[in-house]
Amino acid sequence: MCIYRYVRFLSSLLLLRYIWCSFSGAFIMTRPGSDCKPRLAAQPGALGAMYAAGPVRYALNVTFLRTAVRAQRTFCTRKDEVSLAEDASKKYGSPAPTIFSRVIDRTITSDIIHEDEKCLAFRDVNPQAPVHFLVIPKILIPRISAAHDDEALLLGHLLIVAKNVAKKEGLTDGYRVVINDGKHGAQSVYHLHIHVLGGRQMRWPPG
Repeated sequence: MCIYRYVRFLSSLLLLRYIWCSFSGAFIMTRPGSDCKPRLAAQPGALGAMYAAGPVRYALNVTFLRTAVRAQRTFCTRKDEVSLAEDASKKYGSPAPTIFSRVIDRTITSDIIHEDEKCLAFRDVNPQAPVHFLVIPKILIPRISAAHDDEALLLGHLLIVAKNVAKKEGLTDGYRVVINDGKHGAQSVYHLHIHVLGGRQMRWPPG
């Protein structure tokens, strides 16, 4: 009798887990106003099929789905970054996020030396001079040739920030400002960025 009650108790727990996961899976996919929409989410029908295949397999599959959803959520941005991304998408479509997007939302670590509401400056991970930092806008403009004319204030702001940070870095004898554009410009990351290099004598032509 005790074993029978124990089996019934476990069955009840599994049934409750199935109901809860089915509800939460639908909720994740359809919750209005969500800033974070995972690419992989559980659907009630799929969970039902898992449960029919056996409680152990069901439990493992639910664990996998919940882990995948959490993994997608770790790359969600703050609300201000979401609004910036929405503004950029209206002008530039929906370009794929780049490594600089992850610097902005702090999902990867970077040596940030300046930040304001419009842009970010941080040290290059592969410096080509004693001082080498990048200045990037927080909205995703893919390249300088794609920038709209009404971005003049933002583009000017990026140069002012480059000048001010260079001064703080002690580049009193001058420095080089570089913007790579497209294939022939050797642009490796399609998020507009300004290179500032200094601390040594530059050569001409540059490359």
